[in-house]
Amino acid sequence: MVRCLKFSAWAVGLLAASAIMTGEAAAQVSVSIQNQQSRTIYVAFTLGNGQAPGAINWGNCSGFVSNNQVAIPSGMACNTSVPTSSGSSRFCASSAPMSPPNCYQAQTRHQTMIETTFGAGAAGCYPTSQASCVWYDISLIPSNCTDPLWQTQNYCSNTGGAAYNLPVQLSCQNQPTYTCKGPPGTVYGNSGFPTNCGNPNATCTGNTPNCVNAYFHPMFVPPWSQYQPNAQCLAGSTLRVTFLAGP
Repeated sequence: MVRCLKFSAWAVGLLAASAIMTGEAAAQVSVSIQNQQSRTIYVAFTLGNGQAPGAINWGNCSGFVSNNQVAIPSGMACNTSVPTSSGSSRFCASSAPMSPPNCYQAQTRHQTMIETTFGAGAAGCYPTSQASCVWYDISLIPSNCTDPLWQTQNYCSNTGGAAYNLPVQLSCQNQPTYTCKGPPGTVYGNSGFPTNCGNPNATCTGNTPNCVNAYFHPMFVPPWSQYQPNAQCLAGSTLRVTFLAGP
């Protein structure tokens, strides 16, 4: 059910756009982005609608923003806010400035994708009484990987390589925590999936390395569709995106 909500995010965007046109102010979702790497990282936020930079308020890191991306020094956390009208979107990061800073190119650039769907009320939240919410997950899916190829072609070997460059952890109060870190290995074919990113074939999600922590393949069909690593951060809570130390 959760994955279906992500892929119907165009509806979220349409409803949000309608609210803007009628003058209704969009609610905000708090997102904390922390850099535990020993180097500066560059983080961008991109909307799925038009692949345009998102209207994120970078808060205490606003002074570090250039070319629609923020340079986060080692050890620093940026306390940001994102309008619920953002709908389907992505965060991505790099150890060098991105040109262009488009997180919808992250898959072919082999960058770890933090996928988000922001919403409000009936436009994306469950229960619909919530004033705001954000669904979140980590995606490593190679650009040409499909569920059948995951099953028949040695875990999507030779389908473009994993979308992975930086280790990351996603968490939210009283919700699942997803942790994905390297180094890349060959446990699941030759795509270079990170070796400490959970078990993509497990029947549980999040919180432990024994469960599914990220999308290694689309997971559209059973049995994988029952164990998707996608969760909802509820109204009033902060989505925490932590770029971890190490590979």
